[in-house]
Amino acid sequence: MPFRDHWRDVKTLHNDGIPIDTTSNETAKLFDATVTQYVGWYNDKQLGGIKASLSRLLDSDPNCASSRILAAAIGMFSTSHPSVLVHAQVVETLGDTVISSDRYINLHTQALIDWSLGYRSRATNTWETILLSYPFDIMTLKFALDTYVHLGNQNMLRDSVARVLPIWESSSPHRPLKSYLYGMYAFGLGETNMALRAEKQARLGLELNEHDAWATHALAHAMEYMGQTSEGIDFLEKTDNHWRRCDIIAPHIDWHWALYELEQDNWEKAEDILQRCFLNNNGTELSRLKYTDAASLIYRLKLAGHPCSSQSNSKLKQFLDVHLRDHQILFHDFHHYFVLDNIADTEMKKDFLRSLKETVESSDTNTGKFYREIGSRIFAALEHFDEGDYAQVVELLYPIRYQTAVVGGSNAQRDIFTLLLIHSAVYSNNNQHQQLAKRLINERCEMRGSTKSRMMENYANTILTN
Repeated sequence: MPFRDHWRDVKTLHNDGIPIDTTSNETAKLFDATVTQYVGWYNDKQLGGIKASLSRLLDSDPNCASSRILAAAIGMFSTSHPSVLVHAQVVETLGDTVISSDRYINLHTQALIDWSLGYRSRATNTWETILLSYPFDIMTLKFALDTYVHLGNQNMLRDSVARVLPIWESSSPHRPLKSYLYGMYAFGLGETNMALRAEKQARLGLELNEHDAWATHALAHAMEYMGQTSEGIDFLEKTDNHWRRCDIIAPHIDWHWALYELEQDNWEKAEDILQRCFLNNNGTELSRLKYTDAASLIYRLKLAGHPCSSQSNSKLKQFLDVHLRDHQILFHDFHHYFVLDNIADTEMKKDFLRSLKETVESSDTNTGKFYREIGSRIFAALEHFDEGDYAQVVELLYPIRYQTAVVGGSNAQRDIFTLLLIHSAVYSNNNQHQQLAKRLINERCEMRGSTKSRMMENYANTILTN
């Protein structure tokens, strides 16, 4: 199935259960085109990409509230500025939408305002309310799913899609964007340890649309969770020309490729992906996703015994300088720490941790709550790791190893904390910790249905030689 190039007019959108508030067919088609790029994780070159599509969309009918909601959400999800700035940006984009009498518009407005102020669980509850009335509103569904990733709400990543998928399946087989529901569902299944079902759903999505890069991404997760690293590499190689065209998500799929290589102890290949796909990409600006992926790879290579030179990450430093004090989502703050660790700027690291504590410790948002309960312990563990106090790292991380989902991200992304725990237990001077390391290695291999991890073999061999 090729990328879409036929867009729905007002009547067709309404018939398809999408309540756009415009009489302009031009606006309706631009709305459909923009949502399609947003859901599909790509910039359509013929349309000039998402940014240009949004601009044309807003100009085509300045009174269309649905367009402003989409623009506000995309802007909100793509930035990591402090809440006060995000909130101001959202309110400015929404304009007089905030006083609409339309229930659909009102609910969306309230959800976006809540999200921008840090009350993300409240926002998702509102979006779920909208989906009760509009199950085909894939824009709203994606707003909710993107937020569940931030919240680490694994069950709702799965169940939010499960609620509407049967309705989509019983509708027309030619309904636009239908393939994406399977990839979305597959991702949620994978995050809740249903990897076999996740694989099946992802492949269903790819049968409908070989360019569905989110289904490709979900399948990459499933293969990793099942320990199928060789199969994963083969799959990504064979389908490269399909998912590579989805430029927004393609680098993240490369990141998954690097994880496969690291699991097989092919650290040179992982480092090549880091340099080629993230640090040396022709001077283009780093997105937030590319930044966190690069930071994660740098820290994982460090754990594998192959630290990267701090001279190679000027792009990361530039991003860090701009966003160091945002403190919107703990997941991003951890990746700031990974970059600071690589730069080896002790004073900057202390300033970062101090500003984080001051910003979120007294906050009543999810970020503040999760920092007090989990985040502060992980940051303390990272500091002790830098000092070589591996025993203390184990004491801090082991009791919370099943609670880290609240910091956000996926199981694959948070696996870095499991690796940090295993690494610290292996190198701890506490004999009981080394016994624990053996058990944790067994646990991770069994969970992935594989004993073929060269990375875990290396750790096991280190224990034997200590």
